[in-house]
Amino acid sequence: MSNSLVIPDFDAVKTEYFIHDYIVRSSDGYVVLYVRKDKVSERAQKGFVSLKQLKNFQSKLKREYGIDSELILSDSENLSKMSAGIEILIKTNFYEAVEGVDIYFFHSQKVSVMIKLSGATSLSKKESIETFLKTILTSAKIEIQALQWDDIDLPSLIEVLTATKKLQPVKLEKVYACLRKDHPLLQENWVNKQLDKLIKKRFIVREKSTETYAMTARGLNVLPQIASRNNSDIVRALDLGRRKW
Repeated sequence: MSNSLVIPDFDAVKTEYFIHDYIVRSSDGYVVLYVRKDKVSERAQKGFVSLKQLKNFQSKLKREYGIDSELILSDSENLSKMSAGIEILIKTNFYEAVEGVDIYFFHSQKVSVMIKLSGATSLSKKESIETFLKTILTSAKIEIQALQWDDIDLPSLIEVLTATKKLQPVKLEKVYACLRKDHPLLQENWVNKQLDKLIKKRFIVREKSTETYAMTARGLNVLPQIASRNNSDIVRALDLGRRKW
């Protein structure tokens, strides 16, 4: 089937609707129209074509020329650069909380955003990040259709405390390695911060000369005393036994 379309002044039509390319699909004869996302807007305005205008054009192709068509909004370099710039701004302003930002443009004025967090993040911090993001996008007349948070699965303080009790006296690296078995995306600096919190709560102590952590009586009283094979005392005894074997 020919890739040419018998439509009067089609070059002018392509310019009007910002169609940068098209093909005739051999499998079903459909005309696939390619329009860059940075030229598509929610409503009709100068310098853009709206989704409604494109839909009406497709209807016209069918009605007047018997042409079935499919519309594909293609990515653009301009929107890719904008996404990268927004990510840099967010990561710079919230470097301690944000690991990455994934922005998907439906068209020039509507996006979906996924924010990947680097650790446990409070609700107030999330609200601050969201407000900052909306301020940037609103100034560019861009609407957020969906905002999602990619939270890393992190161990609880009880888990950190249990691992410390099982391995004590223990260095940071070993606590991290133990917790990482169930939390593969865990970062060592996050574990270090949690151990600092436990020291402030007087649940553990740190021996400076050996750089090891150990439980305090206060910390031992915090852990639930569950008589099971998973109890940290039993696990520790088994571990010590294996070392002797």
